[in-house]
Formats: sequence, C-alpha cells, structure tokens
Amino acid sequence: MFFSLRHLFYLAAVLLGVFLWIFYFQDMPYRSAPRQPISFSHRIHYERQIACIFCHADVAKSAYAGMPPVLKCMGCHREVIPYYPDVAKLHRYWREQKPIPWVRVFWIPQYVHFPHQPHILAGVQCGVCHGDVGHENRVFEVVNFNMGTCITCHRAYGARTDCFQACHH
Repeated sequence: MFFSLRHLFYLAAVLLGVFLWIFYFQDMPYRSAPRQPISFSHRIHYERQIACIFCHADVAKSAYAGMPPVLKCMGCHREVIPYYPDVAKLHRYWREQKPIPWVRVFWIPQYVHFPHQPHILAGVQCGVCHGDVGHENRVFEVVNFNMGTCITCHRAYGARTDCFQACHH
C-alpha cells in the first residue's frame, strides 16, 4: 500500500488546516460582511466629515437607525462622481424609483427593545457597538449582541440593568 493509515490521517489534517486557513482565517473581518447591492464605503464619507446621523437620520428616534432613501444619496451624487460605477448603480435605482435593497448587518433578538436615543444621550459613540465603521469600506458585525455584552456595557456606563424594565418587552 502506497499510503499507510497514519499518512492518510496526516494528509487529511494538513488539508483541513489549509481549508481553514483559506476560508476562515483569511479576510476574517469580511466573513460576516454581506455583499451589498452597491459597494458603499463608509470610509470615504467619514473622511469627508459626513456625520452618521446625516444618512441614518432615524437613529435618534427609532430602534432601527434606518437606511437613507435614494433621494438622500442623490442629493450629493447627482453631481459628485456620477459616472463612478457604483454611483451609476445608484442612479439606476433613482431612475427606476426603487429603494436600494441593502442587506442588514446588525441584528438583535426581536424580544429586545433597543432604542438608540438613550444611548446617544448618554454619550455612547456609534463605534462602541458598530465598530470603527468610519474606517471601513465594508461593514461587518463586530459585537456579538447577547445578554453578557449588554450587561457588561450597562455596568461600565452605570446604566440600568433591570432587564424587563430597560430592554426586554
């Protein structure tokens, strides 16, 4: 026999290691970064000092920060780099009067009530939960939202930890 059982085991272990290296460890931040219909770069907009709330206008009054309507994007991109390929896609959504079908990145369980407003008023920066989005080209989930994460943060900020009064409904 050309290969012994031990050789086959080593070969399988090496192949598994290569597979994990290629598909798991490489490009790790983008494993949970879904492909979006338009390659939107938060970094480019952040570098131009556009505040998060400019595009995510519902963040101060809703549990869901909201995605900007195509009209908001077109406010600048009618004139700003209109022929750039991804901006051209934006123009196509505008002409067809269709919303951009963004893929949601951040999720919390349905039984959790999460208003952004008290967090904003407490001075919690967007990056605490959403990561350094301003320096990213593709957004990915950086915080695993679970009970431990929330309690740890609430204790650090001196916020309420009575679960059913504060967050759960």
